[in-house]
Amino acid sequence: MARHRCAMLLLCLLFLNSVCAAAEGLSINSKVPVVQFDNWSSPRITADNSIGLISNVIESRVDEYYYLERPPDSKDKDESIILRTASKVAYITHDHGGSWEKFASSEDIIAIYPHPYNLNYVYLITNKAKIYVSTDHGMDFKSIDTPTAPSLGDVQILTFHKNQPDWLIWHGPSDCSNPLGCPIQAHYSHDNGKSWTALATPVKQCMFAVGLQKPTDENLIFCGRELKNTGLSTFVQLVSSTDYFKNSKNEKIHFEEIIAFAIQNDFFIVASLDDDRISLRMDVSIDGESFSHARWPPSFKVDRQQAYTILDTSTKAIVLQVTVNGQRGAEYGTILKSNSNGTSYVTSIEYTNRNEWGYVDFEKMQGIEGISIVNVVSNPGESSKKLRSKITFDDGASWQYLAPPTVDSSGQSTGCASAGDDCSLNLHGYTERTDVRHTYSSASAVGLMVGVGNVGASLTSFGEGNTYLTNDGGATWKELAKGTNMWEFGDQGSIILLVESPAPTNKLRYTFNEGQSWETLEFFNEVVEVYDISTVPSDTSRKFLIHAKQADNTGKTLLVQVDFTGTTDVKCVLNEKDATHDDFELWTPVRPGATTQCLFGHETTYHRKIPDKMCYIGEQIPQPHAEIRNCSCTRLDFECDENYYLATDGTCALVPGYQPPDHSAKCRQMPGLVEYSEPTGYRKIPLSTCVDGETLDISILHPCPGHEQEFEKRHRGLHGFVLFLLIILPFCMAGVIAYLVYNHYYGQYGQIRLGETDFDTRLGLGTDNGLVKYLVIVVSAVVAFVGELPAIATHLFTSWRGRSSRPSRLYRGRNGMDTFHLNRTSSAGRYDYAPVVGEDARVVRDDDSVFGSADEDSDDDYAHVGPQEAYDIDRPTPSSPQLSAAPSSPPGGPGTPPSPTDFLPVSPAHSPSSPNK
Repeated sequence: MARHRCAMLLLCLLFLNSVCAAAEGLSINSKVPVVQFDNWSSPRITADNSIGLISNVIESRVDEYYYLERPPDSKDKDESIILRTASKVAYITHDHGGSWEKFASSEDIIAIYPHPYNLNYVYLITNKAKIYVSTDHGMDFKSIDTPTAPSLGDVQILTFHKNQPDWLIWHGPSDCSNPLGCPIQAHYSHDNGKSWTALATPVKQCMFAVGLQKPTDENLIFCGRELKNTGLSTFVQLVSSTDYFKNSKNEKIHFEEIIAFAIQNDFFIVASLDDDRISLRMDVSIDGESFSHARWPPSFKVDRQQAYTILDTSTKAIVLQVTVNGQRGAEYGTILKSNSNGTSYVTSIEYTNRNEWGYVDFEKMQGIEGISIVNVVSNPGESSKKLRSKITFDDGASWQYLAPPTVDSSGQSTGCASAGDDCSLNLHGYTERTDVRHTYSSASAVGLMVGVGNVGASLTSFGEGNTYLTNDGGATWKELAKGTNMWEFGDQGSIILLVESPAPTNKLRYTFNEGQSWETLEFFNEVVEVYDISTVPSDTSRKFLIHAKQADNTGKTLLVQVDFTGTTDVKCVLNEKDATHDDFELWTPVRPGATTQCLFGHETTYHRKIPDKMCYIGEQIPQPHAEIRNCSCTRLDFECDENYYLATDGTCALVPGYQPPDHSAKCRQMPGLVEYSEPTGYRKIPLSTCVDGETLDISILHPCPGHEQEFEKRHRGLHGFVLFLLIILPFCMAGVIAYLVYNHYYGQYGQIRLGETDFDTRLGLGTDNGLVKYLVIVVSAVVAFVGELPAIATHLFTSWRGRSSRPSRLYRGRNGMDTFHLNRTSSAGRYDYAPVVGEDARVVRDDDSVFGSADEDSDDDYAHVGPQEAYDIDRPTPSSPQLSAAPSSPPGGPGTPPSPTDFLPVSPAHSPSSPNK
């Protein structure tokens, strides 16, 4: 009887405990059930007791995971990871994968939305009208009712406000028995989902429009409103409101029919069908009010603009690829680059490789400005593509082949002494990755990139590749290891981890000195298939997580934590005042073949740990260390203007049959502009901060309408005090010289004049005569005046040039005015390229909106999508919103594109972070 009473009491206590937990909104409960592989053991420590290994098993395939990286001021330094499995169950860890807890919910978890602007917030989306919200970094969750069930189409379920973390927009089907066939209704909340208010219906997507180049109203919302025409087909109208669409009179219709829209960093980009109803057009806004049509270069000719892929906007210009050939298996396009307001485009590079899903082989080097790698199709028009890799060091103004290593990892010659038409280094790129979040580089591992490829005339198959490293920003490369490997950076590049893949293995290799020496570690007792390595997105941790599966147990996921914190307890010393007594070196990136260390008009230094130092870095080092100086402008600081192309001699030539662009249009686009220059064929690269030197973009200046007086004041000629100084200064200088000469002679001879003759006096050379004195004065005045002539001529010419309306040759003197210069930005984020648009795009989302990328100063802590996205007018892309969201292991295996049922529609808008490389 006593046993029964104890059992009943225990059951009651358990029941009360579960009720209390439910009342408090807690939904994390038990540890992960122990489901072991053969010979599985956890935890265990390596033989030398310095590297820790902890293994855990998740009972299903992992479809998505996100690092909830902690803010820099957090006291708790270990990282949280949240994941969702194919069985729609969520798990979370707060010790970087050492132990996992299962999220207990009666509803299926269909999506995870980390807040893109508040690292402490994360949302679990269920298949019902309920979400779970954590505001404390995933420690506790509370259930919140939503106005509808979530939308299951190609829509972001939640969008966020950049400046107000509790402002949300929810998308779900309106009251209808068939959710997939119902119109979408948007609701907004100002209290993090505690209460909701209807916004608009039916819509395609709604989002807050903040963070553009020019400030906008905090309440400005854009919606793609779905309408039906007489034929009952639907089209999308772009509308905006600052009163949450309460008064239709306050609505503003921007476009009657669009395909999609997105905010990409500080650009608002809209894609729509052109007037011919066949090709695409793009419009851009920097203030959310006025939109300007994107003007392609005249030399860029295609019958149909089949797709756009936005690649990057972090450099104050839009970089995008427009598909030229969309034939399946032979796709390629042209990369274009815009001016600072995103409206005027010039060709950067042609024949760039893309795949059928719209992804492009383009990738920036994180942490350093203007360095990117692309793969180009060397045999356009043929059915089987041959690819070669190229790199730019000037933000796309010029490209060159990658420098090959002359010897391989075993010391044997590669047979390729320098990059040329016959051989170079070629790397497998973005289009071939099973997880599109993997990147060559990391923002915290400055100057380092790792890739798989080969040395030769073209890129061979992935299985034939080897693994390569650069530690100088892509200028030189070396072979790290034979064969294909996955890689990950740790402790800001002081640790590099390699795991052979896709071949089964149970070993990893690691280096503490940038590959100068390697150690091997057995991380598991049996051979497994590793499909991912992850760490915190900032790559500051010394803990890694290996994601693997067993060949005969594909339904389960093995997660192995590899902990290097025991390898050393010596913290690296950074001495800002005395660089000779610390563990870091100052490094400056240099363009290959350049005679100076100037990139984008300035010299910049970065802190990097000296490879031979055995210490750990820890907290993230602010980068760059310093900008040493601004450089004089050279040809490298300019690119070709609109309607001009890069000629074979390196100059910018006017496209035959076209006229120079009308620069007066800048006055309308930039209301505060005082003046504009007649076109010269060149325009300054937006990133460049150079001063003086070449002024290739400046010719005859004209005032903008309404700014004539300001222009006159700025450029008026000699007048007033300046003119007075120019006239009187030579005489003052002559007087000074005469005084010095006079005193010099009389100082030598004093008052006793020995040897003076009548002959001297008769010629007037005696001192009493004074002829010497006056002659010296006259000569000195003439010399001083002649010396001032260059300054007077320069001033007169500058004044005339500002007033003249006649054509003149390009003046290449100093120009202190840099009207269109925009300060450069430092992008610490790793996923700054983005998607483009899609009507049927089932938009692939990454860290940001439909187009996608992160805050320019963020570090990609998590993301819902791959950094690129495209809309193909001829062929819809897969219906999965996670085409780029990429479960870490696509169901079809490496290289298999996801099917429409592989993923669920999840993607937060404007996420400035991504889960990992």
